Formats: sequence, structure tokens, C-alpha cells
Amino acid sequence: MDIGYAMNYQHVCEIDTTPQDGAPTWAWFGPGIKSISADKSETTSEEYFFDGGGQAETSVDAIARAYNVSGYRRPGDPAQDFVAGLDEETGDALLTKIRMTGPTGEMVERDVTVHEIKASDPTGDANVKTEFSCKLSCKGSPRLVEESAGTDLPDSVTAQAVTVAVGGTSAIGASVSPATASQRVLCAVLDPKVAEVTTDGLVTGLKAGKTTVTVKAAAKPSVMAQVEVTVTAGAQAAKA
Repeated sequence: MDIGYAMNYQHVCEIDTTPQDGAPTWAWFGPGIKSISADKSETTSEEYFFDGGGQAETSVDAIARAYNVSGYRRPGDPAQDFVAGLDEETGDALLTKIRMTGPTGEMVERDVTVHEIKASDPTGDANVKTEFSCKLSCKGSPRLVEESAGTDLPDSVTAQAVTVAVGGTSAIGASVSPATASQRVLCAVLDPKVAEVTTDGLVTGLKAGKTTVTVKAAAKPSVMAQVEVTVTAGAQAAKA
């Protein structure tokens, strides 16, 4: 089935919470987030030529793009906590990257400045939720990470059970059918004391035991799979 009209929730916006490291750590702007909107402005110039009858011709000389993220503050959410931690920062401390995945699976990365942060202070009446918001102003041109898969909606997700040692990591090898649908998935763990999982499926063992990870197709979250995660005691723990 074709996607039809794209919905805003089908766009996945993630932020790198470890910009100082060599490898990014991506956190999803999902829980508590009500709105993500692009704000694009253009710098233009007009010229008038004899061969155009003296009529104006407009050229776009530069583009400025930003994303406005807003919703309710949810302490413990990795993306929100990272932004909240920047509330008093200035200069290069506010620089990081974002990763945007569209409904067709096309993925781009952008360098951004995080500013206009509202995350640490009360925002109104006693009986309403604390607001969260920030602005992600882009720097330079986007970098294409993954091409569009196509315009079909997902109809199934498959993923295999994972076994990982305490302190170890293992990726959930999820795939989406058909191949012409976005392959992007969003993962969440049932028991965060046993294991943690990134939104794109990297599992880290925290405590020996078992839990479940739910893997949803980003373009159609009702299409999902559940996989068992077994965390075993590490070699050092076993000797102890």
C-alpha cells in the first residue's frame, strides 16, 4: 500500500547527545514531543535584464533552516535531558548534529546549534505540565546518509532474539517488508534495568535476566515485532 499523504509522526528526528565523542549517540525526540516544525528562510536578490523585458528575475542566494521542537518536559528522556543540560551553555558547547529520517526512509544528517531552550524552569500554572522546547538551527548543507527506500507503507517487521553479556552490546537485526518501504524502526525496552536499547536497535546488557524489546516501523508504528533479550553475566561476574 502506498504511503499516501505523509504524516508528521512518520518523520524521525534524533539528536547526537555525545558530540564530543568520535561516534554519535542518537536520541529520539519522541516521548513528550507534540510538535516538530521546519522553519526555512531564504536570502534572495532581484536582477533586471534587457532580454527579460526589464522584468524582475529572482535568485535564491542562501537558505537558513531550523527545526522548532516543543512538547512537555519528560525527565529521564535522553534527548530532552541532553538539551536541558545545555540550558546555561554558550558558544561551541551548543553545537551538535541531528539526524532526520523521512517517511520514505531517506536519512540526512545536519550540523546544528541548539538554542532557545526551555527545559529547566517552571512554565506556568501549578496544574499543568511543564513545557519543553528548543530550536535546532542548521549549519551548512545536509549530508545524505541513506537513500529513500520507496513510497510503500510497511506491512511487517522481523527481528531475531538477542543474547548479550552484562556490559556488552548487540544489534537487533530488524528488517521491514516490503523492501520499498522505509526500513527505519524505533525500538523500546520493557525493563530498562535489565537492558537499554537505542531507538535504532543497539542493545546494551545491564543486569543478568530477560526482557522484551518492541520494534516498530517508523512509517507505520502499528506494524511491529517483539523480541526476547537475554542478558547473561559477564565473564568477570561469572568468576566472582
